[in-house]
Amino acid sequence: MPIVLAELAGSSSYGGGERYLELLFGRLDRARYRPLLICPEPGSFVGRMKERGVETRLVHLAPLFNPIALWRLTRLLVREHVTILQTHGARANFYGRIAGRLAGVPVIISTIHNSLKDYEVSPLTRWLYTVLLRLTLPLVHRILCVSEANRGDLIEECPAAAAKAQTVHNGVDLSAFSSQPNHQKVRQELGVTEGPVLVTIGRLTEQKGHRYLLQALSCLLETWPQLCCLFVGQGELQDALRRMAIDLGVEQACRFVGVREDIPGILTAADVFVLPSLSEGFPFVLLEALAMGCPVVASRVNGVPELIEDYKTGLLVPPRDPQALARAIRDMLDDRRAALRMGAAGRALVRERFTVNRMVANTTAIFDAAMQDAGVQAPVRKRVAA
Repeated sequence: MPIVLAELAGSSSYGGGERYLELLFGRLDRARYRPLLICPEPGSFVGRMKERGVETRLVHLAPLFNPIALWRLTRLLVREHVTILQTHGARANFYGRIAGRLAGVPVIISTIHNSLKDYEVSPLTRWLYTVLLRLTLPLVHRILCVSEANRGDLIEECPAAAAKAQTVHNGVDLSAFSSQPNHQKVRQELGVTEGPVLVTIGRLTEQKGHRYLLQALSCLLETWPQLCCLFVGQGELQDALRRMAIDLGVEQACRFVGVREDIPGILTAADVFVLPSLSEGFPFVLLEALAMGCPVVASRVNGVPELIEDYKTGLLVPPRDPQALARAIRDMLDDRRAALRMGAAGRALVRERFTVNRMVANTTAIFDAAMQDAGVQAPVRKRVAA
């Protein structure tokens, strides 16, 4: 009989943590695991997972201190006979540790997708999370970090976590990314027929650094007046970024295309993929761009240098530096042979080290080790190719 694996999501929107869960659910051996998704609020991710046949429950986890939510989560874990509880993000990690222990869940695993110091919350909230996660550290059996940078930040915040923290890098489904994309077809569909195309993908929030890309466009348009920059995603800064583009005089080069499901198709249009973020964990969108062989310019933040080796698999720039961003993009556009060479090296790197099957195999190996430590009999493991 499969064991019950409960995944407590950090949110019900669609970000990196939710992308991780989507890929994990798609690759789990259902003979070994019965997956259960628990979301802290209604949202697009709930419907998306239900459509894919994932058993889903809703337990509201707001505000930060909510005894009723803790009681409901504990009851759900008991009722579903959960063997492994994996949680995602600071709020879910805090609630999950306590509820999991109260429910007698044998294995509790906290997952860190972004360093706590980079959360877009008030200093008081960040301090509270830090204190609460330190206090509940004895309740968790493993802490899974998606990058070595995240693991380092965690240990800096809480040195006692070092013995429990392990890194499992994110991975992507290579079958979704064509090795021979139809570059011109996608451009024609988007109405972009001339000039170089930049693509950036991410929520339109301060963390993603779009304002610095807009500032960089001013310099680039002097050389490439027909340059087009596609902003894929939505968020609270959408109107502000549109106004900023007008103020900078670059609105003619900007296309805000909203959320797109055809990310591989969008990436085929890119001469350069740009990630101007101020912070990242181990971004799926960067893995996807590399898997498509896109030349990449990215901020040197958090786990990004674990993917991008400067001048080998892409170009790295300091965050919040539009001049450096413009120079790196200019270098990519000026030297197409070097750009394509870096794109090919990036694709080879992803295929060798950052596949979804490797991510799932490494994650389930942590599940198995934690169950063994807890004295739980693990189901027979199915062999998965890397």
